[in-house]
Amino acid sequence: MEKVETYKLENKKRIKTNILYTRDSDESLEGLYIVGVNNWIINSEGKFLVQRRALTKKNNPGKWSSTNGLIKCGESAIKTIQRETEEELGINIENSPSILVEESHIAGEHLLVDIFLTIADVKLDDISVQESEVDAIRYVSLEELQSLDFSTTCSYIRKMAPEIYEIFKNYKEKKKQI
Repeated sequence: MEKVETYKLENKKRIKTNILYTRDSDESLEGLYIVGVNNWIINSEGKFLVQRRALTKKNNPGKWSSTNGLIKCGESAIKTIQRETEEELGINIENSPSILVEESHIAGEHLLVDIFLTIADVKLDDISVQESEVDAIRYVSLEELQSLDFSTTCSYIRKMAPEIYEIFKNYKEKKKQI
């Protein structure tokens, strides 16, 4: 029997409700939001790791994206990016620095997203994609990233990519000084 994933709904101010939501539910979400994450992985050379959504995906098939997913009941945003990265790419980022870039970004009518940057040197050969989620991966420069066709939950990345990249550069500079 397939396990049903549930998510707690929150209001726009991120106040949790006692309302549980299951994916593809017919429940009304009026005034409520599901909370998800986008995790942008950058390697030490400043290249973004992007993944193309599988063509079989219901939402935004074949579009480039970050690792993303919804925060399950009882799970933190950090645990969600770790779980989703493990599931979608087969890599463990628990020991890699992850930085919150923006909290509660409104990414859809009923979707709030916490945007993270994780700094990790992942070799493409070490990645094992979950074929039901991802059909291609690659590294891209900041300029290339801004020209990709993104899913709706990541369409704002053109505006945010320079900010994410600047956070990466600042982090790298601070590490040099230590």
